[in-house]
Amino acid sequence: MRNTLVRAGYTPIVTSDPNELEHLLATEMPHLAVLDLVLPGTDAFELIRRSPKVLEVPVIIVSGRGDDQLVAKAFELGAADYIVKPFSPTELLARIAAALRRRAQSQHTEPYRMADLTVDYMTHTVTVAGRVVSLTPTEYKLLSELCTNAGRDLSYEQLLEAVWGDGASGDAQRVRTFVKDLRAKLGDDARRPTYILTVPSVGYRAAVP
Repeated sequence: MRNTLVRAGYTPIVTSDPNELEHLLATEMPHLAVLDLVLPGTDAFELIRRSPKVLEVPVIIVSGRGDDQLVAKAFELGAADYIVKPFSPTELLARIAAALRRRAQSQHTEPYRMADLTVDYMTHTVTVAGRVVSLTPTEYKLLSELCTNAGRDLSYEQLLEAVWGDGASGDAQRVRTFVKDLRAKLGDDARRPTYILTVPSVGYRAAVP
């Protein structure tokens, strides 16, 4: 799992000691937590009860058991997802991306504002200096994905998965082309961008307001 996450552009922090959870939450401030159901001396359910602060980020529970009662219990406790082993790297990354996307969307009801750019998530309206910018649905989806994750480096693969789905995997040029068009419409100079920043050899990042 760690290798899969690293290859996908994430920075996983791994521990086998449940007692480290609260310390890691406070010091590392993760975007998401993946808990094995069976843990040394406890289980994920008890750990959530003992450290409810973990629910401030999406929690995904992984388990070798797919019993309906266990799955229901996980969601009742506030877990964002429950994955039954064995699962593929593709499924893991898709579920993580979906959980992060739901979290970002729920937290971003307020518009994104950076310099002259405003992205209103409620009305799907984009304006630059008060002028409405006409975007295609895909362009808006790409811009929204970047802005709801402002300050976070998003790899080409993460953007392809979030905007186009599995079928576009490996097509980094598609992302570059759409970002080029987006920058042109937003008046964002690619050599000195204000809104969409290039992360060399990785992908892109929206500037933090």
